[in-house]
Amino acid sequence: MKKNMIKGFVGIMSAVLLAACGAEAETTNESSQAAETAGDKIAQIQEAGVLNMVTSADWPPYEWHLIENGEDKIVGFDIAIAEYIAAELGVELNITDMDFDGLIPAVSTGKADIIMAGMNPTPERSESVDFSDIYILETDVVMVRAEDAEKYSTLEGIENMKWATQKATVQEDFIKETYPESYLQSVGQWGTAILSLKTGKVDGILMVDAVAEQYVKQNPDLAIATAPIESTPNSSAIAVQKGNKEFTDKINEILAELEESGKLDEFYEENTKLMEEKVSAE
Repeated sequence: MKKNMIKGFVGIMSAVLLAACGAEAETTNESSQAAETAGDKIAQIQEAGVLNMVTSADWPPYEWHLIENGEDKIVGFDIAIAEYIAAELGVELNITDMDFDGLIPAVSTGKADIIMAGMNPTPERSESVDFSDIYILETDVVMVRAEDAEKYSTLEGIENMKWATQKATVQEDFIKETYPESYLQSVGQWGTAILSLKTGKVDGILMVDAVAEQYVKQNPDLAIATAPIESTPNSSAIAVQKGNKEFTDKINEILAELEESGKLDEFYEENTKLMEEKVSAE
């Protein structure tokens, strides 16, 4: 598609039409194969023998790096859930750590099977991936330098704050919408934000309460401001490639089992305790 006699012209047009039909058939076949692939995700994972998970492992107690006996491994609440899902599917769990804003592209293109990173199932993200049921709900707080805690005890106090938060998160969206004139540093990893706060480049970091509490325990020079930030509660769900309903339903079934059995609470308590023990040891 992409000519001088009448006979020659007809011959060319016939060839073009055949090519177009062939291209249409090929597109149809690709669509059918994609649909078939989506519906067979569980079988693919089981055949490969591995569940590939991507995360941003700087979100304790959800996912973080634990160095023990010289070995660096990723642990946490989300990891415990993912390991349980992998076991239910009869496969091993493989974890890849990356910046938060790279997670959705990794799953939407099929390079990974699931995202577990305390991710909110927002309408915008749902255009690129499908989400499981929500498995935990938490609220946001503002982390500040301990010496400035009193200064940021009211909403009025934080109006002129210089902010840091993680890129491509609902916390970033909230700051942009609520404090559009304020300075905002959007980072890929939380370590950068913590350093900016400690060195005075920013005044506060917006993150969920459980994670902020862990960072404060690790850093006595940091504190959680008492200002009642009015952002939307942070709900976490598992993201999968779009069109994998059978896979999503299976994940929801497993999450429901974990909730009913009390294992979700156990996983959270165990990993919070592990994080606290690590801090105490240091």
